[in-house]
This record gives sequence, structure tokens and C-alpha cells, in this order.
Amino acid sequence: MHTRIATAADCDSIVSFYQQLQEATRRLYAPHPMDRETILQQIADPAYLMLLSFVDDELAGYQVFLKGAFTWERDRYQQYGIVLDQHTASYAPVLGDGFQGRGLGVTMLEQALPILKAARITQLILWGGVQCANIRAVNFYLKNGFRIVGYFEWEGANYDMISTIDGSHNRPASL
Repeated sequence: MHTRIATAADCDSIVSFYQQLQEATRRLYAPHPMDRETILQQIADPAYLMLLSFVDDELAGYQVFLKGAFTWERDRYQQYGIVLDQHTASYAPVLGDGFQGRGLGVTMLEQALPILKAARITQLILWGGVQCANIRAVNFYLKNGFRIVGYFEWEGANYDMISTIDGSHNRPASL
């Protein structure tokens, strides 16, 4: 697997990739839209960083990072006693249906770390949290240094999770 920063030339490939995901998979990856206009805006906006990961030249997944956090997420984290600053990024990964369960999500995240460090990002939160019922995803995040810091309701039950990327990961047991 190799990971690189997305460019505007990748837009159609990303849209096609997202459209080919099973509907159930797209629901798990909500709330971020992946239409052509949104992708082009995110690639052009320096507040966003989109990384693409390939296996044998096939797009296997992408990761979108928003430098900072939306107001409603900053407010939730503040209620937990956590301040999100300019070194925080909101994290939204997507791995294609045929690539799940093979350890590639870990590789994607590991390959993103040097790029994030170069961008002076030291802390990640999950963009929109993670659905509590998505045990597989919750366990993935727990095993990869995220910790649960809170709970909220939005189209179901969700966990807020946070991680540092400086090597001081909190690695609790999985659920």
C-alpha cells in the first residue's frame, strides 16, 4: 500500500470509488459527503488534507483530515474538559469494501502520520464520532491509540474519540 496527497486530478476516481461502496458501508462512513463539488472544495481548501491509499494502483481508501474541528465538536469536547487547538485535526477514513478486514486501515493511518506531523498536527478526533453500534470500527480506533472521551446522540448513539500522534497512544483493550 502507498499513500499520497490527493489532487484535483483524482476527483473522478474518488467519486467513483465512493459510489461503488455498498450502501451499508456508506452509512457507516457518514456524515461526510463525497460528491464531486465537495471533493474539489476540500482538495483546494488548505484547511483540509485528503490522502489516497492504493494497493497495486487500485484506490483502496482515503482519509480526510480537517485541520481543527467544527464548532459543535469543539463544544462537545470542551464539555469533556478537552480543548481542541490549531494542532488538532478531525479524521474521517474510508476503506473500500474489498479491502476491509486485511489490516490496511492500520497501514493507511500509519502512512498518514508523517504527513500529519509535517503539517504540525499532534492530535486527532473522529470527524462526527463513531457509531457505538459499529463495534468493528470502535475496536479499530481503540487498538490504534484512540480513547473514548464522551458520548452523544446524532442519528443514533456515537462515541467521541481522541488520539495523539506523537507516540503517546493510549491503547486500551478492545470492546
